[in-house]
Amino acid sequence: MMSSTGNQYAILFDITRCSGCRACENACKNWWNLPADKTTFSKTFTNPPDLTPYTWLLVKYYEVLTGSGLQLRFANERCMHCDDPACAKVCPVGAITKYPEGPVVIDEDKCIGCKYCIDACPFDIPRYDEETNKVYKCNMCIDRVSVGLEPACVATCPTDALEFGVKEDMLNKAHERVAAMGGYIYGEKEAGGTSVFIITDRPPEEYGYPSVAPELPTLVAIKEDYLNPAGAVAGLAVAGFLVGLSFISHRREKLSKEAKKDE
Repeated sequence: MMSSTGNQYAILFDITRCSGCRACENACKNWWNLPADKTTFSKTFTNPPDLTPYTWLLVKYYEVLTGSGLQLRFANERCMHCDDPACAKVCPVGAITKYPEGPVVIDEDKCIGCKYCIDACPFDIPRYDEETNKVYKCNMCIDRVSVGLEPACVATCPTDALEFGVKEDMLNKAHERVAAMGGYIYGEKEAGGTSVFIITDRPPEEYGYPSVAPELPTLVAIKEDYLNPAGAVAGLAVAGFLVGLSFISHRREKLSKEAKKDE
């Protein structure tokens, strides 16, 4: 247990230490009481095959050829908790908050299902649920972190592939390991920097991590200008308009789905 000192924290994931046990996946679902996803065999050990509104952390399986022969590597996919989150910048109703401790959190009560955060995320993380008309993702266990506890996934990792601590300490540790193995750090500069650092022994793109520029995408700047017009009245008008659009879009999706069932 760590004391809450006002520091910013970060998660460190070392792909070379991960055994693919999925304890982190299970811990995430157990802590947040998330239902299991119904899946089918997809010719890969990764299951479910992708993040969903109720799978916020995913262990992905990769086969790599090394000097020791064919080996398995296990990538850890989750929200990167950006220092300057694009998702928060484009949210028209202020439903997304970057907390001082590091987590980026969606307030489900405020979310209107407009999906702007999905379009803006350079890491392709948030997932939309048609049933609730809400968007979901990892929140770095803000409830635990804010009282000095590690995220559930980190606390349960048996191989120390996941670690949690003061951000500067985690980044220093990442640099030391990468220097020793000749590897890579993902998350230090991407999208302006994040609160999740991933150590890989090969280029991160080979493990499915998208190539992301250090700058925020132009789309974010355009939407931010549009969604934050001068004057509070105009801002409220835009927000109200988007709520209406979201409701209509959600209603159409439900009607279309029901029509297909009746066919």
